[in-house]
Amino acid sequence: MPPGYYLGPTERDMGAWLTLPWPGDHALPFAHPSRLELLPLSVGPHLVRWAERWLQHPLTGGPWRFTVGQRRFMHLWYAIDDDARNLYRSGVKRGAKGTGKDPFAAALALCELCGPVEVADIDGSIVKAKRRHWSLVQIGANSQDQAAKVLAVANAMITPRMRLAYGLDPGITRTAMSNGSKIELLKASEKSSEGDPPTALFLNESHHMLASNGGHKIANVARRNVGKSPKDIGARLLELTNAHAQGADSVAEGSYDAWQTQVSGKTRKRDILYDSREAPPGLNMWDDEHVMRGLRAAYSDAPWSDLERLRDEAQDTRTPVSESIRYYFNGLATAEDAWVDPVKLKELARPTWIIEPRDRVALFLDCSKSGDATCISGCRLSDGHVFSLGEWSPKHGENPEGWLAPREEVEATCRENLLKLNVAWFGIDPSPAMDDEKETSYWMPMIDDIHRDFRHRLPLWATPGAGGHSVLFDMRLSQKGAKERNQLFTEAAMQTAQDIDEDGTFTFDGDPIAMRHAINARRRPNRWGVSVGKISRSSTKRIDYAVTMIGARMGRRIALNSNKVGSGSGTGRGGVL
Repeated sequence: MPPGYYLGPTERDMGAWLTLPWPGDHALPFAHPSRLELLPLSVGPHLVRWAERWLQHPLTGGPWRFTVGQRRFMHLWYAIDDDARNLYRSGVKRGAKGTGKDPFAAALALCELCGPVEVADIDGSIVKAKRRHWSLVQIGANSQDQAAKVLAVANAMITPRMRLAYGLDPGITRTAMSNGSKIELLKASEKSSEGDPPTALFLNESHHMLASNGGHKIANVARRNVGKSPKDIGARLLELTNAHAQGADSVAEGSYDAWQTQVSGKTRKRDILYDSREAPPGLNMWDDEHVMRGLRAAYSDAPWSDLERLRDEAQDTRTPVSESIRYYFNGLATAEDAWVDPVKLKELARPTWIIEPRDRVALFLDCSKSGDATCISGCRLSDGHVFSLGEWSPKHGENPEGWLAPREEVEATCRENLLKLNVAWFGIDPSPAMDDEKETSYWMPMIDDIHRDFRHRLPLWATPGAGGHSVLFDMRLSQKGAKERNQLFTEAAMQTAQDIDEDGTFTFDGDPIAMRHAINARRRPNRWGVSVGKISRSSTKRIDYAVTMIGARMGRRIALNSNKVGSGSGTGRGGVL
């Protein structure tokens, strides 16, 4: 399973893959005493009681009731530390179509408007809550119509006695209280939305929010608005979404990637609450029992669902399989032109396998001056295990246009591994970028220095023959021998994809950045077969680690097919990193 996931522990979870970080042993039921005693302090239980007292179901008019899963989410979303600060800074509630995301968002919006959402006092393990003095709740989406859907549901949940008790005035674009508090629609214009001081903000259907339709700008404004909230307010942003299309660069995908980075231990804090209930992967869409099993898992917290109808919708031949997986099974379906299946790739991670100094390896470095990443990967000759050795790219907040790859760090990493590891083959693909100061190649001086110092240590040269080079593997078609090099790389890309998707024989160290780059990669046909490329030339979704994974495996094949080196000994599988 990917980081942050676990198998639902109870019979009612129907084998679903879950992500809600309920504390304790994930093999035990959620209500096990050993897990309940680990729960943090929370305002959530107050809001559950308040909402179920005042709200009505938007369709039936009967009393509103949260599902068990929604109650658990509310406990964690409104969890606080001993200083009454929120444990989570932002959140994502992701679910299949028809699992009640809009009514849930509407209920939370009403809680934020006039419910006891603020901490009044903490007395040991008892949290006392009160209503805010003034509230501004904003609902945003790609369009006002999408945002207005949640507000319309919220208005339908207001009972007559609640309307009188709180002085509510429901409207199409805003619902106000007599004290000036209100729920309003976040304006679609980035400029007009900037500066609004919300006390809570909801983004609806963030899987539809793309750079191309202005969704990224709205989300960025929303995050800035809640980010400047005073300490005693602690405004936050919650996304409600279906499973995103991988590689589409939606707001929902960005949030998923940020959460994955946190749960992989790559950040200082884990303050994104991500709640998803997914069908287990690997379903056969045309096997009725498989489909029903997946639907029972994805909808295990939505008892009102008509699973037979959903099965028919999911199997409708007019609906692409990738969309059925996303919308009805809440799964991250593989993009139609994806290089590999992300689920299958993640299952092949072997993070505890180590590389011993005696193991023969091949290395590959893909260079970029700015914008894209510079990465280096290795591949063990004996079993093809791929491992990551370094990645350099603009950090969050850095301007990619002004950023330059640190050649000294890259060279130091190359030299360290050439000295430390038993390297049989090392290929470096330089970028065509020029050094702005010297008007020479940005990377060739480094590459030539490595060649001069290590040409006698490397048994196989990346560019063999007279006038060759021990490490240069230049794939620019304008260079001599580039056609043969591109053919070798393309064949390695196809073999790697087959080893991941069909044979399951590929293994790698599970590096989350390498995994993300491989998921970003797309199939790109050429004269030799199918290679890899970015989603588009201007895409910011990097694939450089995918290139080096393929390049290192290509180097392994070159080494194994030569008569100069053996595969070496030892697999390193028994150790721990």
